Amino acid sequence: STIDQPSPTSPSPKSHHLHPILTAQRCGGQQRSSSSIAAVIAKNLDNNISQTMTEGTTASTMDIDSLEYDPEVLARYVHYYKTGRDITDPDPKNDDAATEPPKKKKKIKKKNIPPAVLETRRTIQLCCRDNDLPLALRTLHGAFRDLVRVEANTFYQLLNLCEGTFAERAGAVHVGTPRNVAGSDKGGGKKGSGGKGGEGKKGREESAAEDDKPTLAASKDDKPTLAAVEDDKPASAVAEDDKPASAVEEDNADPAAAVVEVSLKQRLRHARSIHSLLSSLNVPLIEQAYTALVRLSSRAGDLEGAERYLDGAEGTPQCKVRLRTYSCLIRAYCGELPEEKEDVGGVDSSMTQERLVKALKVWRRMYDNSGGMSTGHPNYADAKKEGGDTSKLFGEGISPKISLSEYEYAALMSCATKLHDAPVMERLFSDVADMVLVPGSCTADAMLEWFRSDAGKSDSGSATTALDHVALPPREDSPLAALANANGKGWNIYRRCTIDSATGDLTLGAPEREGDSDAADGGACYRLKPVELTDRAWNAMRDMNRSIVVEGQVEGHVSKFQGGGKGKKRGRGGNGNNANDGGRKQNNNGKSHWKANAWKDFEAWIGGHPPYHVVIDGANVGYYEQNFAGSPKHVDYEQIDWAIRHLLESDERHRVIMFLHERHFSRNLAPHWVVPIFRSWDGDASPYDRLSVYRTPAGMNDDWYWMHAALLNGGKEGKPSVLAITNDEMRDHHFQMLAQGSFLRWKERHQVHFDFGPYIKEQRRRNVLLKYPKSYSRRIQRVECDGDAERGEAIVIPLPRRGDEGRFADGVHVAEEGVPDEETYVVVQRAV
Repeated sequence: STIDQPSPTSPSPKSHHLHPILTAQRCGGQQRSSSSIAAVIAKNLDNNISQTMTEGTTASTMDIDSLEYDPEVLARYVHYYKTGRDITDPDPKNDDAATEPPKKKKKIKKKNIPPAVLETRRTIQLCCRDNDLPLALRTLHGAFRDLVRVEANTFYQLLNLCEGTFAERAGAVHVGTPRNVAGSDKGGGKKGSGGKGGEGKKGREESAAEDDKPTLAASKDDKPTLAAVEDDKPASAVAEDDKPASAVEEDNADPAAAVVEVSLKQRLRHARSIHSLLSSLNVPLIEQAYTALVRLSSRAGDLEGAERYLDGAEGTPQCKVRLRTYSCLIRAYCGELPEEKEDVGGVDSSMTQERLVKALKVWRRMYDNSGGMSTGHPNYADAKKEGGDTSKLFGEGISPKISLSEYEYAALMSCATKLHDAPVMERLFSDVADMVLVPGSCTADAMLEWFRSDAGKSDSGSATTALDHVALPPREDSPLAALANANGKGWNIYRRCTIDSATGDLTLGAPEREGDSDAADGGACYRLKPVELTDRAWNAMRDMNRSIVVEGQVEGHVSKFQGGGKGKKRGRGGNGNNANDGGRKQNNNGKSHWKANAWKDFEAWIGGHPPYHVVIDGANVGYYEQNFAGSPKHVDYEQIDWAIRHLLESDERHRVIMFLHERHFSRNLAPHWVVPIFRSWDGDASPYDRLSVYRTPAGMNDDWYWMHAALLNGGKEGKPSVLAITNDEMRDHHFQMLAQGSFLRWKERHQVHFDFGPYIKEQRRRNVLLKYPKSYSRRIQRVECDGDAERGEAIVIPLPRRGDEGRFADGVHVAEEGVPDEETYVVVQRAV
C-alpha cells in the first residue's frame, strides 16, 4: 500500500491508469456518438467502483498507517496539478514558463471531465457514504500515483471523512443530485399556518439560528443527502439488472459491517497531510473543511492545532465562519473530550481556570470575527469617513453576530460550576434566560448543578474569576440575579412545581433535600410575571424594520429570493443592480425612491391613526387551510371577514387595522361576490366603524407594514398594547437574525394564533378560535414571594413539555422523550 516511485520507463500517466472506456473506444475502430460513449463511461465507472469496493472490503483490515505521504510523489503530483504535465516528461518549452501562474480557465463541463477524475470523485463519495476511510485514502494515494487531478470538493469531503462524524450525522454525503424526499412539503404546508401561501410561499428557507447549530449534535444543515435522482445517475446505476452482482451486493450490504475503526490519532495525521497538500496546491479551504479540521483537532486533544486552524479560517476571505466552527473547541476546553482517551496525547482534562479562560476567549473571538458592516451597506462610505458607531446600522451589508446555542452554554456552565466561578455563571445564566424561552433538560440540569454545589460556600464565589482575564461580548442588561448565597446555606430546590395557567400562581413541589419543609403547606406565594421588552429593544426593532424597508436586505440572507415567498430580490437601482422598479420613474442620479416615499406615506397615516389594539395579517388569515387541489388563487375573503367581525363584536373597545396587499382588491383577482364585503370594510356601519383597512402597495412586503403597526406603540407610556393576529412564525424575518432575543419576547407576549371552528348559523360565520398570550411569560425569571418576606426571592426555571416545538427561534426543536404534557417548573429558593 505504500506509494512506489514511478519508473523512468513507465508509461505516461494517461495510459498508465486503467481506463477500459478508452480501450473500448480504440478497439472499436470507429467513432461513437456522445450518448453511446457516455453510456460506456457510466457502466465502466460503476463496474470499476464496484470491483474496488469489493476488494476494499477484504483489504480494509490493513493498517492505514502504512500509507505514507512520500515527498517525491507529492512533489510530482503538485507539479502535475499546477502545470498539467508530468515532471518526468521532457518539455520542449522553457521550464520557466511552468512557474508562471496559470490563466483562469472556464469551468469544465461534466461531459468533458476525464473519466479517471469522475471515478475518483464517486469512489470517495461512496466511501463517505459508507464511512470507509481506509478505502478513501487508498483511492487518494492511487490518484497521486496515477496523476489524477482530484477536485477541490473531493478534498473537502475527505477532510470531513477524516473528522469521523459522518456516522453520527447519518453517515451520508451527497452523491449525485439530491432526491426529493417522498411526502416532502413543497407547497409550504397549510397556506397561512406558516405564512402566506398565495403570496408565492411555496416553501420556507431555513433560519440562521438552525444553520448555527453544532454538527456534533446532528444538526439538520449538516446532514448531506444520501442518494441521487435516477435521472442524474449513470445508465448502469438506474437499472439493477445492468449492475454486476458485486455492485448489487455492495448496495444492499450493511455499510457498518465493513467499516474499520480508525483512531483519532490516525485520522488527524492524514487530515494534516491533506491540509498541507492543499496549501501546496494553492487550493483554499472552505468553512466546511476548516470546521472538520477544528473538530478533529479538538476531539484528538490538539487544542493548539485547533486554534491554528481557526486562525486560518478567520483569515480566509471565502471562508465565512459559523458557530459550528467554534463549538467543538469551546466544548473541548470545557472538558468534553472524546471517549478515546488514549488519543488525547497527554492533555490534562482536569478543569482549571486557564481552560475556562481559553474557552471564553474562543467565544469572544467568535463574536469579534462575525457580523458587522461590509462595503455593501449603503452607508458604508459615510460611516467609514466619520468613524462613527456602526453597530446600530441595519440593512444590506449587515450580518448578525454569532451567538452561542444551548450546547455551548451548558458546557460553559458545567465548567464554571466545577470552578465555582459565580461571575461567569451569572453571565451565562442571564444569557440563557434571554436567548432561550424554555431550556432543554441538559441545560436545566447544568443550571441546577450550580445551586446544588453552592451549599457550604460562605464566600461570594472563587477568589478570582475568569472574567479578570477575558472580556466577554457586551451585554446591555444587568445580570438576572446573584447566584451565590453568601450565608453558605445553599439553595432549596423544588421540582415538579405546577402552575395555574389563568393566574400564573406556582404551587411548590417536593423539595430535593430532606428537611426543606417550605413546600409542606403547598403554598403558592410565587407568581410568574409577564416579561416585556425594554424601551431600548422596542426602539431597536422599530428602527430595524424601517431600515430593512428603505435600505434593502441583510447580507446574511444569501438566497436570491426575498424570503417569505415574496419573490426575487429587487435591486435598489443606482448601484449596478439592475433595479426592477415596475415602471416607476427614477430621479436624475438613477436612484429609485418610490419605496421610501411609500413608507413615508404609511408612517404619516399610522402616526395620525386613532389608538388601536389589534392588527390582522390579512393574507395569512385569508390563505389559512387553502392549500388544496383546485383552490382559488385569491384569499378567502370570508375568513378574513369572520375574523374581523369576531374581534369587533367580542369587545366594543377594540379598534382593528387589517393589512392586505392591494392586488387582492384588483378586479382581475377578486370575484364579483366579494364586492359587498369590500363595501362593508370601507363603510361606517357598526361594527365596521372601528375597522381600518390598509392596502399595502405592490412590490413591498405586507409583513413590514403590519409588523411596524404592531411595534409602534411598544414601550410608550399611555399607549395601548397591540396584538397581532397571525399564524406566521416569521422564521424567515430579518428580526430572527438580527434581534433574536427581543423577537422571541415580542412573539410570546403579542402574537395571537387563530383557527376556525364549526359554522354558526345564527352568526352566519364559522366560529373563530383565538389563542391569546398567557398572563405570564413561560421563561426563566426572578420572582418574589407575595405576603411572605421570609421566603424572599426565587428563581424559576421552566421545564420542557410536549408541544414545545416552537420554543426555539428555529421552531424545529422537539421536546425530549419522557417529558410531561403539562407545564412544570423548578423553583430555586435562597436558603435563609
